[in-house]
Amino acid sequence: MPSGFRHIPAKAPTYHPIQDPATAEWGLTIKRADYDKLLEGFRPRDMDDKWLCITDKPDAQGNTTVHWYRSWTDTEQYAITVQVGDSNKAEGNDWAKLAKITWEKELGSLEVPAEEAKESAVNLCRGFMGCELENAGASAK
Repeated sequence: MPSGFRHIPAKAPTYHPIQDPATAEWGLTIKRADYDKLLEGFRPRDMDDKWLCITDKPDAQGNTTVHWYRSWTDTEQYAITVQVGDSNKAEGNDWAKLAKITWEKELGSLEVPAEEAKESAVNLCRGFMGCELENAGASAK
């Protein structure tokens, strides 16, 4: 490195948890292919991708939490708890389930209902990760 210059390492991002959370049970069953996509997470390719998805390392049973953040502010907007069923009994569409969702209760001064939070999370998973989530229905497609 030339003299007179100093190296400043890149600062690791600080992720901010949901400030005013609301939580609802969900129970949406998903296929193995969608579970695998959720495990991969999503990193924004450029500034136009306004979302970041980080998935916790699964526990011994495969259960995990999927975190959706606004990429510019690193503020968490959704946390989806994923529970894996019995892999010996699971069929194609029943590999795991989105057991519950936690979201930012208010957006500005408006309260966000559970169904809207679920629909937004489904749209994020479909749009950025290519998940089908076919049991979520057409309303979120």
